[in-house]
Amino acid sequence: MRAPKIVDGDLVFENGDVVMVDGDEELAQSLQSVFQTNKGEWFLNSEHGLDRSPLLVKKFDEALAIDAISEATAQEERIQRIENVYFRREGRSLTVDATFIKEDGQPLQVEGVNILAR
Repeated sequence: MRAPKIVDGDLVFENGDVVMVDGDEELAQSLQSVFQTNKGEWFLNSEHGLDRSPLLVKKFDEALAIDAISEATAQEERIQRIENVYFRREGRSLTVDATFIKEDGQPLQVEGVNILAR
C-alpha cells in the first residue's frame, strides 16, 4: 500500500508535492495511527483505535496494557503477531516500542509511539 507520509499529525510536503510512503514505513505509520487514535474517536469507524482505559489508571498494569496493544494491533491485518512490547513512562506521557511479525514472517520494529500525550 501507499499512503501520504504523516509526521506529528501533518502531511509532509517536498518541493510542493505530498511525500508518499509504502512498505514497512507505511505499515509502521498505519500502526502508529491506530495506537494514537482513542477507540471510538473516529466517527467513520468506532472500533478503530486503542482502548486507553487500561493505560489511564493510577497503578500501571503492564499485562493489561499489552492486551490493549494486542487488541489494537489486530486491526491491522498485515500483522501476524506481536513479538515484544516495551513501555516508557515520562511524566504524563506513555511511549511504546514494539516488534511485530508481519504476515510474511519478517519483523517490523516500531519505536517511540507516544500513546497518551498528543
